[in-house]
Amino acid sequence: MRIAFIIIFVIAGTAVLFSMIKSGHPIKRLFTSVVQGIASMMAVNVLGLLTGVTIAVNWYTLFTVSLFGIPSAISIVLMDAFLI
Repeated sequence: MRIAFIIIFVIAGTAVLFSMIKSGHPIKRLFTSVVQGIASMMAVNVLGLLTGVTIAVNWYTLFTVSLFGIPSAISIVLMDAFLI
């Protein structure tokens, strides 16, 4: 099960990095993704005071949210709500 998640993560990360490179402005896209991801994670944690849903801040979540942006923050919240 863990290996499947790692394989999916590697494939998705490769696709994201390939699309950033293909866009013509990879550094700009990477910076935008990092800023949007961290801002969305901070927003979820601030709103967590009202909703009770938060994202744990550790290296794994920071890396995932930085690489994949807003969709990863949504995915982490959904996994937290439904799987745990």
